Amino acid sequence: MTGIHQRTAPTKINRTDWNDLVTFLGGTSSDPQVDATKILLAQGGSLLSTWRYATDLTKIDAAKVAGNIAAAQMQTNVLAAIIAANGIVDADVAAAAAIAKSKISTSGTWALADIPVFPKAKANRLTNQSIPSATWTSVSFTAEEFDTDNIFDLASPTQLVCKTAGYYLVGGGVYFSNNATGDRGARITKGGIGILQAGTAPNATAYCSITLASPFNLAVNDVLTLDAYQDSGADLNLVALSTAPLQFFMFRLP
Repeated sequence: MTGIHQRTAPTKINRTDWNDLVTFLGGTSSDPQVDATKILLAQGGSLLSTWRYATDLTKIDAAKVAGNIAAAQMQTNVLAAIIAANGIVDADVAAAAAIAKSKISTSGTWALADIPVFPKAKANRLTNQSIPSATWTSVSFTAEEFDTDNIFDLASPTQLVCKTAGYYLVGGGVYFSNNATGDRGARITKGGIGILQAGTAPNATAYCSITLASPFNLAVNDVLTLDAYQDSGADLNLVALSTAPLQFFMFRLP
């Protein structure tokens, strides 16, 4: 009849296909719908964001998507790699086509070893350091507790140098020897300019502890130092305790 359009029935996923999909996703319960819902919610963006670039699910090769996915901790890093590579397109997931390795990992598989490690470093000083009176003095560190991005170098022991741009939590701590005169302070500098500072009154009978930490947006080659200050009228030691060394750290935030 004129003016009447016949509608094509949508393609349905049969029970076998649905069960295969749930099995592929790792489902184990007797109710595949419950399994699929739980898994898709748990997997979140990684699988669904990949699928939405394909024309249909038949273009997804389970081996290319699953690989060695190491549960939820993988998702953020895989998505970040996909976004950085301008997304996965249809050509990447078409039948018999391999997703570009650079869009997923350094080796082309999703093993734990391929998860990008966020840059971080912590330097410690394991011995006392003398601080002259009324002079801001950079703490010189003697040991590296950890460093994933060549941030600390013993050849420049007062510095942490940003090698990968981003937002970092930067902090440190110092302990002044007991003395009743003057003030005590600590600061973090970037390029020689103070960006965070804290202080405390002296103590005649106990060490003075100063800790400070704050997030900062850092660029490549930004140089950070941890400086100490005291005005007791004479040199005064920063004390490296056996249970709490002088320390300076930076962690890139996700």
